[in-house]
Amino acid sequence: MDRKINAAAFKARCLALIDEVAESGQPITITKRGKAKVQVVAVRDKPKTLWGATKGTFKIKGDIVGPIVEDWDADREWRIYHGQFDDPPAGYAYDPVADRAGAKTRKIGQAGMRRRPRRK
Repeated sequence: MDRKINAAAFKARCLALIDEVAESGQPITITKRGKAKVQVVAVRDKPKTLWGATKGTFKIKGDIVGPIVEDWDADREWRIYHGQFDDPPAGYAYDPVADRAGAKTRKIGQAGMRRRPRRK
């Protein structure tokens, strides 16, 4: 709800109205001859950085450091990450590179057949 007040009344109670806006957060519109001229709003402090901006907005429940699953194996994870698999990776039924080895690549706008040269 926007509260309106005359400029003369605002001038008489300026400091009290500023304190009221700062505490409640409700803006006050100052009018002059019935027309809105100025709006007094409370200033909200913004965090200086994003680091710590969400502090206090959520809670951590449980263990956030330990593994999610019970049978997690750190050594196996290390081997998979470095390419040392327990079993060899599955092979392809066909070699996709060999199937396209003889095919020519075609430009997108190129037609399938050649045009005749223009007559002069």
